[in-house]
Amino acid sequence: MTSNMDSDKEEFLREFGDDYGYPNAPKNIDEIRATEFKRLDHDGLVYLDHAGTTLYSETQMEAIFKDSQSDSSLATAEIIREARQQVLDFCNASARDYKCIFTSGATGALKLVGEAFPWSSQSTFMYTMENHNSVLGIREYPFGHETVLVGPK
Repeated sequence: MTSNMDSDKEEFLREFGDDYGYPNAPKNIDEIRATEFKRLDHDGLVYLDHAGTTLYSETQMEAIFKDSQSDSSLATAEIIREARQQVLDFCNASARDYKCIFTSGATGALKLVGEAFPWSSQSTFMYTMENHNSVLGIREYPFGHETVLVGPK
C-alpha cells in the first residue's frame, strides 16, 4: 500500500509540485506533518475527520504548556488556593483533613460524592422527597445496598 501511495504522490508532485504544501513557507507540508502532527503517522493512514475543529499542533501544545507556567497562571493558581482556604475556614475544616474541590455545579459535585463514597454492604443511602434531581443519581452507586426514601408516608 505504501509503494502505491508513494507513486501516487510522486505523480501528484510532478503535476502540482510547484504549488503543493505551502511552497514559500519555512517548512513544506510534509515537514509540518512530520514535526507538528507526528501522532498521525500510523502505517500510512490518512486522518480526514476534523469533527468540527482542526487538529492541534505540537507547537500549540508547547505554547499552552509554557503559558500554563506564566505569571498570570501562577497568580490565578494562588487566587484559587486562597478561595479554597476561605471555604475550608468558613466550614471550620482543616486542609489536612479535607479537600475543597470546585465543580461545574451541583450535579458534578454530587457525582464526585457518589463515586468517592466507600459504599459497602453496611451502607444505607437516604434521601428526602424534595431534593436536587442529581441526588437521585447517587442512589445508583450503592446498587445492591439499602436505599431509603425519607418523607411523608
